[in-house]
Amino acid sequence: MVRRPGEHQGVSAGGKIYNYNDNSNHHYGDNRHNISHFHGSPSTPGTYKGPQDRLEEFVSRGAAHDSAERGTDAPKCYPETREAVQGALLSHIEHGEAKVVWLTGPAGAGKTAIMGTIADKCHARRWLAGSFFISVSAMKVDRCSKRYIIPTLAYHLFQLDIPGLPSAILAAIASNPSVFDKHLNQQVEILILAPIRKVLENTDASSWPKAILVDGVDECAADEGREFETEQDYQRSQEANHREVLSALFQASSDPSFPFHVIIASRPERAIEGYFSSLPKGAIKKMFLDSNYNPEADMELYTRAMLSQIGMECGLPENWYPRAGQVLGIEDVPRYWAKEASGQFVYVATLIRYVQSGPGTRYERLERALNWGTGDSSKPFSALDALYDGILRTSPDPVLAVKWIRAVLYYFRREELAWYIATVLESSPGETGYLLGPLSSLIRIVKEDGEPDFYFYHKSLPDFLQDPQRSGDLHFPDDEVDSFQASRYSAVLKNKGPLVPLPANRTLDAFMAGFCSYLTDPNLFRLAINHRHDAGDVDWWLGHHHLAQYSNATSGVIRAFEVVHEKCRWYACCRGCNVWRKCIREYAKANEWRVLTVLETLRDRLKPFPWHYDDPREEGIDELLGPVDYVSRNREYRLQRLEQERSKGS
Repeated sequence: MVRRPGEHQGVSAGGKIYNYNDNSNHHYGDNRHNISHFHGSPSTPGTYKGPQDRLEEFVSRGAAHDSAERGTDAPKCYPETREAVQGALLSHIEHGEAKVVWLTGPAGAGKTAIMGTIADKCHARRWLAGSFFISVSAMKVDRCSKRYIIPTLAYHLFQLDIPGLPSAILAAIASNPSVFDKHLNQQVEILILAPIRKVLENTDASSWPKAILVDGVDECAADEGREFETEQDYQRSQEANHREVLSALFQASSDPSFPFHVIIASRPERAIEGYFSSLPKGAIKKMFLDSNYNPEADMELYTRAMLSQIGMECGLPENWYPRAGQVLGIEDVPRYWAKEASGQFVYVATLIRYVQSGPGTRYERLERALNWGTGDSSKPFSALDALYDGILRTSPDPVLAVKWIRAVLYYFRREELAWYIATVLESSPGETGYLLGPLSSLIRIVKEDGEPDFYFYHKSLPDFLQDPQRSGDLHFPDDEVDSFQASRYSAVLKNKGPLVPLPANRTLDAFMAGFCSYLTDPNLFRLAINHRHDAGDVDWWLGHHHLAQYSNATSGVIRAFEVVHEKCRWYACCRGCNVWRKCIREYAKANEWRVLTVLETLRDRLKPFPWHYDDPREEGIDELLGPVDYVSRNREYRLQRLEQERSKGS
């Protein structure tokens, strides 16, 4: 199975990577799994959607700087910190010549906090024309797919109080209804540049806002709906998307009619660095978050202020934190931590959260944090890695806690699914709080209203856990994490329900909607069926599979029929296959599905039918098993592909 660290990947089958599309509004995934949804045909037969409705279908409301989805925890600069870089950015927005600014720096340097603060200040000054905060950790496809970026920025322009611009944007969509399926450079031209030119025929832009902000370009995902043979293929797709986003933004900024500065923030990834390096000299202004912006002094100021505040809240003496440092020969704790941080604001921010909310008294937590080593100083993330390692080991079962965290990262839309995740993973009531409660400086597990939540404060934690060189004995291969999660799904299957009581405001049907959807994800299902299940377990699942909310319920049953047979030998099927396939056949016949003929069954025994073939001349299992209309649609689709290939060949 092909893997990649720190990003989202499609379901892998047969050594290939798939980024699926479905007709649901649910998206789930981790660095291996990704169900992606995008809007293709905008309306169902018999309905009409006007240009504004079409535009709003492709708007990511959660990506705006002040969206409720980003919430009050969205990173912002602490008062009186990062003033040098903020001043430089605001000055350039007002007076700078280069229309594009690239704010860059290593992981944890505070790019998103700076962009969030700049967005707020631009908004207060009426300078903000639009913003898009790309975020893979938001676990929603509209926050990390390139397809939503230009339409969202166009929508922000549409909402500005600029006479004539909204109607010009809607007219452009009406004249180009397929614009949302075009490349980003065409979207920029149709949705943004052409309407601006139209409006500027009768007015000037001197009173318009001044800036558009796009944060996290390095977190933009690979193409949806594509199959990737190798890790390199996926990486190439992702890098191509990074370049396409940058090219579209630069195209806009280069047009004489475009009146805005574009502020782009990202890590200095290879493709992004390469793209900016290829531009003419002076085309952009690069701002790298290094010692020139004095981050050490800012971190010291922040740490000193926060430690003093913690002391006052608890009624501790004024010298409470200097005394803890002196025991270890540390004269000035804030200055010491600021030096250890190596420019990574995430380091001091995590330390402060730990002192505020870890296990024990605040003085004990401070002593514990000061005692954690900083590791190999020659490595760029040494101090941060030592901090993460130390905090994770405060859990009563660090190994299981890490597997839980890695399993949680499997799911998109963690906020709304938190109750389900906790229910399916818990083997006994209260396991979530027992394992993850001590890790509250890394992950929030309960909202203010008491509802379950899984919110990671920084993407650098998954980065740490997925890198064996950084996390050491707390690193677990992806298949081991899958095995852990599969064991929990198998336990629910054998128990014929969750092992813990459902939350008071949730029903069994709601739980089964998620369970039946996720169980047949191939990465989980291949491992879950290694646990011995009897016909009663399978029949119980089949009796609930119609509830599957986030993937096609029929497809889940057919996927199970395919996967259980993958490892069988031609002369004999394994016990699990016999049990599952017999139950599915009986279910299919009872529901008047098409089932495999004797000849097809023999062929399947000799060479198992896959879900589908790349070669449209070959039938896949989805044409041989299922409701009549389902198999007919799949056959029709394959024959259309075959006809298209024949036409190309001729």
